[in-house]
Amino acid sequence: MDTQRTSSQQPAPSQPSTRPVIEQRHPAPRKVERRVITTMAAALAITFVFDRVFCDSTLPECVYGYALPLFWMLCLALVTALHWASVRKRPYTWLVAGTITALSIWNMLSVSATPYSGNIDYSITSFLVQPVLLMLHCQMADGKYSAWHPFKVARDWLAGWFMQPFANLGRVFRTFTILADHSAVSSGKRSKVREIGMAILVSMPLLLVVIPLLTSADRIFRYELVSAIGHPDLTAIAIHTLIVILPWPFLCSLLLGRDTENKGPSSKPRHIAFSPTTTVTVLSMMLVVYVLFCAVQLRFLFAGALTDGSISLPDGLTYSAYARDGFFQLLTVAAINLAVFGIALMSAPRTPWLNATLGGLLAVTAVMLVSAALRLGLYIGAYGLTWLRYASLTFIALLAIAIVLCAIRMRIERLPLVATLAALAMVWYVALGFSNPDWVCGAYNAAHGFSSAYSPDNPATWMF
Repeated sequence: MDTQRTSSQQPAPSQPSTRPVIEQRHPAPRKVERRVITTMAAALAITFVFDRVFCDSTLPECVYGYALPLFWMLCLALVTALHWASVRKRPYTWLVAGTITALSIWNMLSVSATPYSGNIDYSITSFLVQPVLLMLHCQMADGKYSAWHPFKVARDWLAGWFMQPFANLGRVFRTFTILADHSAVSSGKRSKVREIGMAILVSMPLLLVVIPLLTSADRIFRYELVSAIGHPDLTAIAIHTLIVILPWPFLCSLLLGRDTENKGPSSKPRHIAFSPTTTVTVLSMMLVVYVLFCAVQLRFLFAGALTDGSISLPDGLTYSAYARDGFFQLLTVAAINLAVFGIALMSAPRTPWLNATLGGLLAVTAVMLVSAALRLGLYIGAYGLTWLRYASLTFIALLAIAIVLCAIRMRIERLPLVATLAALAMVWYVALGFSNPDWVCGAYNAAHGFSSAYSPDNPATWMF
């Protein structure tokens, strides 16, 4: 009992006077990919130059004509540099890049060189063609495309305008989060430089709002501020800042999308989308209509042109009206026929009946093309040569070469038809601009006794 009492009365062991120190460890910050930072810097450069080119009213007048072509070339250079490893190995991307560069050079020459300065129509069309080709270059720059899948390239091109600028916005903003983490913690120590940088970035938009309010609230403050820094237009600065910053994340998303998408090229074309019966039936129905049309052409247009060189037209129908009413429609139908030919060739298995109908489609398309050429020849013979008529003649030649390539494709299956025709179209468009159409038209009209390539009694000829 005494022993138990003694043991019970023993004092409890002493507790430590201080709590153990728990070391707080910050999680290792996520790393920012150098590729992402480079892409974001390139996008910022593009938006900044865009603001300078399109929104800066202080540019000298002599610079306006060169600013836009230089802007397209800057965009081309940055996209090419971002994907240099793949671009340098793919000749088709160089063709697109060369076309953009050639059009930019033409636009700069049109500002200073007389032979190209008067072609307003080509200038307007090149203004629209360059961003189209630039988006195409952006989609193909990663090298993950195939000449055997033109529809996939077209789909990516459309996605580049409407989907890709939004698809990777999360990645852009996540990069800012990682940068903020780096500014707060860097290897367990605070980085004062990064903290100050982030503070400046956050405070600048606030100051752009607060300072104009204060200057309007107090005249003395406004006077002192003006005396110190001059007369800056804070409203204009805020607008230009928004023009640079607002489209920047969307452009970053577009450029980053080319890195994140895993789309490998395929070496074999797509097959079997339509049955042979369906394809032959559709082509046969089209051929019935085209044969009737060709019969009319043989009766009226070709018969007269092959006999005495004159064409007997119905009463009240002039050469001008006959040529104008059907020329562009025939070119459109010919282009549609070539598109149908390509789709049928790529989407249906080859059978003797399919080959026969495709051959017939090419034959009637050639007849339509000859009809369009004769109509245009009548028009030029009556009223002379203009820029649009010259461009139409060269386009007819382009379609004729396309028909020949389609016939070759029926024999040589390894020929990428759509990619070849697209390359041919780009070469034709560049050659059209550098061929000096104004000089060609003037020389033709002078040689054939036309003082003007317009009919004074027919205002319709003033445009075509």
